[in-house]
Amino acid sequence: MHRQKLSSLPSLGTTSMPPVWQFLQAARHRNIVLSEALQNADITFPTLYEADARLDGERFQQLLAYLVEQVEAPLFGLYSARFVQPDRFYIIGQIGLNAVNLSQALREALPLERLVGDMGVTELREHPEGLKMVWRCQYSHPLVVPELIDNVLASWLNFARLLLDDTEGSPVEVRLQRPQPSRAACRQYREVFGCAVHFAQNEDALVIAREHLTRPLPSANQQRLAQLKASARLGLEHIGEEDQLSLQAARVMRQMMPQGKLRREQVAEQLGLGGRSLQRGLLREGASYQQLLDQVRREMADYWLTCSGLSMEEVALQLGFSDGRVFFRAYRQWAGQTPGATRSASRRRFRGRDGLSSSDQPTGR
Repeated sequence: MHRQKLSSLPSLGTTSMPPVWQFLQAARHRNIVLSEALQNADITFPTLYEADARLDGERFQQLLAYLVEQVEAPLFGLYSARFVQPDRFYIIGQIGLNAVNLSQALREALPLERLVGDMGVTELREHPEGLKMVWRCQYSHPLVVPELIDNVLASWLNFARLLLDDTEGSPVEVRLQRPQPSRAACRQYREVFGCAVHFAQNEDALVIAREHLTRPLPSANQQRLAQLKASARLGLEHIGEEDQLSLQAARVMRQMMPQGKLRREQVAEQLGLGGRSLQRGLLREGASYQQLLDQVRREMADYWLTCSGLSMEEVALQLGFSDGRVFFRAYRQWAGQTPGATRSASRRRFRGRDGLSSSDQPTGR
């Protein structure tokens, strides 16, 4: 089977250094040789200490994949979350520390999360018991995605606990797309989050109780908060100026893909461009609109196939295909194998890493 060569354009954006250090600290505690991990991802130690430095998402994903493989222990993402600190979480941490309550901290911080990195997008939704925080990962490596989701949700929880000065505070519930792991792993999830954790769901999210959202924060300072927000907006503008058009287009594609067939003009409109201007700009960066769309679809296909329980038809719709047959043919062209083969291989790896027995595994679709 001929495998279609996809564009080599970077599409994972960048990340600031605090998330990188968070995982490196966790790896150090697991006796990983950091110099070897950094060398594998083509990262130098001086880069980690540069003021306002950012690492491209492809190298960060490569570093995470190496760490997950080398740790050889399940739930590395959960473990690494304990190393989060508000003052290390870039300016967003400082904004949280100076907010009136947790609700304000989250609402002010989330629009600025690109300052931390482009690993994913967080959305706040109203919930009968408070707020639901949904996180959509934008990385694609099958080993990295579930660990990164665990890390981000647990990091947000630890961040909230630090702001509230309440080590026992817990969400109402946690919802994860990953299949249900072994009973021992389920116990670890409950211990970390302190609440019910539901697997094989249609989203990755945690629900925050209203009583936690409205509790006053001890270090609130509205004058300082206004200064920090102004500084953060300048930081966002700086990142935007450095963004390649392909990175901006890829972000729009990920958000709009589930709506159906994604025309070039639709993406261009979101970027304030005409369709032909978008195509010319992408060609200057080395790929056409269709090549970039195929690349993003391939990355998202791997994510849905390896990290969710969605059926093939549902995955096809999430990627904007008209039906499962069209998706099947496109994926086989991209990957040189069927979507089902990718999903089966991922589940075998998952059982090996997390001790998932056949009796523990939910019935697949």
